[in-house]
Amino acid sequence: MIRFLIVIILIILALLIFRNSRKNISNDKPDIYKKIILAVIILAIIFFLATSGKFIIPQILKITKIILPFLTKFIGV
Repeated sequence: MIRFLIVIILIILALLIFRNSRKNISNDKPDIYKKIILAVIILAIIFFLATSGKFIIPQILKITKIILPFLTKFIGV
């Protein structure tokens, strides 16, 4: 997973560099690099959750189960 995160960070940095160099050249074209960067980040998060979901999702459910009584106490239900 660490290698995957490093690769994603390098891809995002490369896209940011291309975006900045393109921004300096022309401003009248739509900024497609912004959409590509956002898509890469979202796909990386989805991939990370899909591959390690068996570890993350049960932990989130445990935390929710612990926090729910306190939350209902503060709401006053």
